[in-house]
Amino acid sequence: MAFSFQNGIRLASEEDDVGMSVTCSQISLASVNSIARMQYGNDQSFKSRLQQYFFDNYRSSLCIRIFNLFIKVLACFLYCVRVYKDSRYLPEFVYEEYKNKNYSADVFRWEYFWWVDRSFSLWLTQTIVAAISIAETFVIFYISYKGSVLRLLLTKEFLVECITSGVLLVTVFVPRWREVFVPIFLNSLLARSALQGMLNDFNRSAIFGQSALVRQIISLFSSLACLIFIGTCSIEHLQRAGDRKFDLFMSFYFCLVTLSTVGYGDLYPDTHPARLLVIAMILAASSSCLHRSKL
Repeated sequence: MAFSFQNGIRLASEEDDVGMSVTCSQISLASVNSIARMQYGNDQSFKSRLQQYFFDNYRSSLCIRIFNLFIKVLACFLYCVRVYKDSRYLPEFVYEEYKNKNYSADVFRWEYFWWVDRSFSLWLTQTIVAAISIAETFVIFYISYKGSVLRLLLTKEFLVECITSGVLLVTVFVPRWREVFVPIFLNSLLARSALQGMLNDFNRSAIFGQSALVRQIISLFSSLACLIFIGTCSIEHLQRAGDRKFDLFMSFYFCLVTLSTVGYGDLYPDTHPARLLVIAMILAASSSCLHRSKL
């Protein structure tokens, strides 16, 4: 009797412990759910799920930013391929209009500014990349919308995306414009923004942390790289419409020599738009250095 009584007490105590553990687990689960509801609310709409996937979840956000950076870098690479393969041919309807026109020295030939030599395969590849890029931008703007559409439309990212990707999508419906010039190299600005977002996600995920000095150095070098790349592509294209032709390497060399204040004088732009661009580059580099020195 004593043995069975003790066993009964032990079994009852074990059942109480199991019941208490189940109750505690239910309470902890309920507390987690309540915290999640406090953080995200009860809204389980498609937009809220996209917000959690694109912003709140640092792992998925990091993957999206890496993909975004890859798309922007790929667009810039395809632009360099287009420049490398450029044979300075004009579309037939443009050539027929300007073939009998005589130019004097140091005259900016606008037809070579607005029209470039782009093969169909390269145009198709650039258009596909542009469609992916602008679709991602519209999704991000959709989930970021909080009442001010105009403010979203006037952001730097949206304007650059429209210039670099929107024009290429328009050429799908207007085949005559498939060889129009599009400043796709401006995607380097969006690549810089994606890189900064990646660094923020790395900090959130605790994969590796950076000090404030490291972030400032990365920001400085990324800004300098964007300035040199945009200057290189811009000088090359503007000189394409002049008498003194620059390829990408010559333009890169000219930008480095100019921004480093060495100034050998062996290369110089011979068109007024290119000279104005050089002035803008020098002012932008000077203001950026002054801003970084204050920080």
